[in-house]
Amino acid sequence: MADKTLSQIAYQELRRRILILELAPNERLKEEEWAAKLGVSRTGIREALTRLLGEGLVRAGERGGFFVMQMTEKDIREVRALREVLETAAFDMACERVTEEELSGLEQTCNDFGDLVRKGYHSGACECDLRFHHLLVAASGNRHLMEVYERSNIPLFHLKLGRSVMFTDDYQETEQEHRQILEALRKRDKAEGLKALKLHFGRGEALALGKRPLVVEFGTDQKPAIAKR
Repeated sequence: MADKTLSQIAYQELRRRILILELAPNERLKEEEWAAKLGVSRTGIREALTRLLGEGLVRAGERGGFFVMQMTEKDIREVRALREVLETAAFDMACERVTEEELSGLEQTCNDFGDLVRKGYHSGACECDLRFHHLLVAASGNRHLMEVYERSNIPLFHLKLGRSVMFTDDYQETEQEHRQILEALRKRDKAEGLKALKLHFGRGEALALGKRPLVVEFGTDQKPAIAKR
């Protein structure tokens, strides 16, 4: 039982570090090194890495060993599409049953994100970004949707934080977009929320691909009126 618990801890810690880009794409994860760092047996580390392999967060090397997954352009586009389907569905459900406590949790996460960015704690800000989307899906109240979402955890929208040294305004834009999504949820405005989510995902995809995303301004008919870089 103790070995299983330690393996679970190792899995959660390695997963967290991959998702916040503390572990870089294609970096090798050496069993003996991580066993020593986390105080877990090599068997426990191997079990954790095998779980991450099943989730697509690591890959097996041709000569053995495990490496952090490097996403292709096709991966990025497909995962963006998948997460858009899941999170817009979650938002739609959340509009019908979100609680004040859940809204407060989302707002606090927005506040934490902004505070950490201003203090220069970018890894912490990345974790807040992850938490915001996790809380949004959880607000749907649909356990099965939450399980599917957690299994599709390739860190697409968090790769952009690794590229933000090129686009220094990305943190501010991310905070603004999160607050727009939250405000739409507070008002139970499905149309506004879905529009904000899709724009947020599109910008995340562009940054993950290393491109400066288009800024789309909407006209009064809610159709894109201006697109600029």
